[in-house]
Amino acid sequence: MATIADVARLAGVAPSTVSYVLSNRRSISPQTREAVQQAIRELDYQPHVGARALRGAATRVLALSVPSEGAYNPLRWRFVHDLSAAAREHEYDLLLLTGEDSVADVRRVARGRLADGAVLMSVLSDDPRIPVVRELGFPTALLGCPEDPGGLPWCDFDFGGSAAQAVRMLAGAGHHRIGFVASTDTEFREGVSYARRGLAGARLGARDAGAQLTVIRSSNSPGTLAARVRRLLDVDDPPTALVTVHDVPGLVEILRELGYGVPADLPVVAVASTRERPGVPGLPRWELPVAQMTRTAVRLAMAAIAGQPGDGGGLIATGPTE
Repeated sequence: MATIADVARLAGVAPSTVSYVLSNRRSISPQTREAVQQAIRELDYQPHVGARALRGAATRVLALSVPSEGAYNPLRWRFVHDLSAAAREHEYDLLLLTGEDSVADVRRVARGRLADGAVLMSVLSDDPRIPVVRELGFPTALLGCPEDPGGLPWCDFDFGGSAAQAVRMLAGAGHHRIGFVASTDTEFREGVSYARRGLAGARLGARDAGAQLTVIRSSNSPGTLAARVRRLLDVDDPPTALVTVHDVPGLVEILRELGYGVPADLPVVAVASTRERPGVPGLPRWELPVAQMTRTAVRLAMAAIAGQPGDGGGLIATGPTE
């Protein structure tokens, strides 16, 4: 079992410095604090009961659990950037947990009290991190909407409501055959909650409007996506408009290669568009309110840390913009 001396040796500091980091009783430079915390993580050091008692003072650190995707995702790192900025408004630093085993990461930080609380990102419909933070009594807010939040405060974009509104809007403009390009196979397989909610919303909107909805899933493979789009449109009565989630990368290029003018021949409306994926110029789109979502998640986490009920949260809706 690792000792405080082992942590100090690995971090290149004195044992007393490790104690100050654990107790938060003296000002420690961010570089030194991070070196000590990294050594604690590497050694899986667990402070003894006396050290834990000393750590009644706040660490002024907020953990952010961002499960590994294995590939760079610019939208995901925009969320991380904005969450860090929101935490700084509360004079908190962000501790990123990006390991492949997100459950173990959260458990280690919660048990070691390396942070005062956490925000969980990329929340699954049945997220295994939620029982861990509840069992350990670790103050946590969710940036996502699971099936059962377990009493934890949460916020998320209203993917379902926005998708339903987009389908109803197109139907009201005379499009009675609508294609819906849903989230990727990977997102559905992993159980990311917004994938399911977006699809359910689109189907609800089609039922409300009496429109025919044909669904395909997006894909991280350009070839697979192109084949699915061809099958979607290569029928006797193809869709006359499309709705996408996150403005699927490469979709407009595929449509143009198939001979469709966008938007003249085939309007494409994006739900949860961003500056990274801005949708089709001149057409309505539902923007993903990243700044509002991140500020809300951090505010809910701060309230949880303070032992206070959250003053908001839930689904965040936006209207169509052009």
